[in-house]
Amino acid sequence: MNFSVHFDDVTVTRLNKAVAQVGLTRNRIIGRAVQEWLDRTEQQDWPELLKSHFSNPAPDLAESPLAAKAWRPIEPAADKARW
Repeated sequence: MNFSVHFDDVTVTRLNKAVAQVGLTRNRIIGRAVQEWLDRTEQQDWPELLKSHFSNPAPDLAESPLAAKAWRPIEPAADKARW
């Protein structure tokens, strides 16, 4: 898409110097500047791979629920001290 952007004389002079230094066109420099600005200012989100991982960090366990009894401490014998 094409559209028009107006810059003051000082900005145009600086932009022309940048064109001469880096060998890119003015349009390319302006396009990159806009893309970089958008990358910095748009709402950032986690990559899809991380979002899916943290939504279920242990997918192996989702298939077969753990038996709660297996995680209980062994009951001490009635005649033995607990400590």
